[in-house]
Amino acid sequence: MISVIMSTYNEENMLIRQAVESILNQTYSEFEFIIVLDNPKNIEIANLIQEYASRDKRIVILKNEKNLGLVKSLNKALEISKGEYIMRMDADDISEKDRIEKEYKFLKENNLDLVARESYKNR
Repeated sequence: MISVIMSTYNEENMLIRQAVESILNQTYSEFEFIIVLDNPKNIEIANLIQEYASRDKRIVILKNEKNLGLVKSLNKALEISKGEYIMRMDADDISEKDRIEKEYKFLKENNLDLVARESYKNR
């Protein structure tokens, strides 16, 4: 399994939707998607993420009691992750539909522990 980790703060709902959907619609589907809500006052984002979680069991939501910042939020996600591999996602990025599949395949074929986009992009 792969763990996709993402933290949200005050990104636009449209951007978060695009980011989340780009992960949920991946060609490789054996993953958990851990989303950290790093702004407990942003009810709009919390409701949006809860909407997705209610429809997709791969989503795990962590809600910080106070703003911890990106690094601490991602570390919280790492603490509960179950994946053999960790994939980092920003709340305002969009992944290509085969991103997880390509990265996983590249890691396995080359016996690697880490991959960055430029490593596998043109293969």
